[in-house]
Amino acid sequence: MRNRHRIIIIALSVFVVSSMAIAEQLTSQVKFSDAAVLDVVQTLAQQAGLDVVISGDNNLTQNKRTTLQLNNVTPEQAIDYVLTTNGLQYEKRDKVILISTLGQDQSASSFSNGTKVFKLKHLSANKVASLLEKMMPSLKASSGLRANVIILQGRPDQLKESEELIVALDQPIPQILIESKVLEISTADSLRLGIAYGSQAGVFKFLTDKDTKRTKLAEDLQTTVNALIGEGKAKVVANPRIATLDNHEALINIGRRIPYAVPVSSGSNTVQWSVEYIDAGVKLKITPCLGEDDLIITSIQPEVSSISEWRTTAAGEFPVISTRNAQATLRVKNGETIVVGGLLSETERENVSRLPVLGYLPLAGALFSNKTLEKEKTEIIFMITPHVI
Repeated sequence: MRNRHRIIIIALSVFVVSSMAIAEQLTSQVKFSDAAVLDVVQTLAQQAGLDVVISGDNNLTQNKRTTLQLNNVTPEQAIDYVLTTNGLQYEKRDKVILISTLGQDQSASSFSNGTKVFKLKHLSANKVASLLEKMMPSLKASSGLRANVIILQGRPDQLKESEELIVALDQPIPQILIESKVLEISTADSLRLGIAYGSQAGVFKFLTDKDTKRTKLAEDLQTTVNALIGEGKAKVVANPRIATLDNHEALINIGRRIPYAVPVSSGSNTVQWSVEYIDAGVKLKITPCLGEDDLIITSIQPEVSSISEWRTTAAGEFPVISTRNAQATLRVKNGETIVVGGLLSETERENVSRLPVLGYLPLAGALFSNKTLEKEKTEIIFMITPHVI
């Protein structure tokens, strides 16, 4: 009797567990009102952990809408009901369902014949699908809606070739850390760096190894830069670090947004004003591309902008922006430093000297004061060091 009770208890436990598992799969209520069929299917497929692929015509579900309310059904049961009532059907393989018209012969595009599903780890499924379809027009490539998967339908030779391409392309993309230092230095002191510049902004002169023809930083350049900073003749404007993927652009933007008022036309006699903004400061675009032999081909676009003056018009005061920019593509080794200079600017500084006490009198102080305008030419220098991480 004890053994019998034990068997009955075990059997009841299995039944309870199985009932609980079935209950967990049920959706308490599915309710949609005048919703697009594709949106409904995608929502239900996401709940079931499935990806959706449309067979043949991508406009298969276009303009199809549905209204439904179902209780105590699984997401897959709800999908079957939605598709069947709209003249559609689906075939399931693993975690992917293929939607087609009801009664359509799927032998040419069946999952069991001529279809493969790939899970991508590093590349975008949309980009890979587009690339494969351009290379093999008769191949149908679709990206999954839930995860980064790609579904291929085609001849066995196309699927084999596509698989080889995906394995070769879906590799980890190297990351490159960009260390940069932005210096502001007077043009007279910049000659101490051992680099001479032309008269035009954006002209580069680098210290180059004659044997390798690669841009290199002289060993004593960093020492000279540190000395200029210590003497107060150079100022570090910024020292940003940014990481980017191989062959992807990185942007460093250091500056401020300058507001100014703009009159807006109005139907009434009163003039209304709105505030607009203009950017000024230092901007650096860098696109590193990792090549062979630990070389990094680096595209650099530095830009320096500042307010040169405020111009007064009938509508108000507006800032005039002075911009200096350049562009270059260089080859450097991992960890080597690139120096970019030649972005010059000129600023006016007003110096006021006064006699003690008398120079500060409210009205007569101007008689005992002297104002001079001093023009100072400065240069922005970029020191850029890429590291493969």
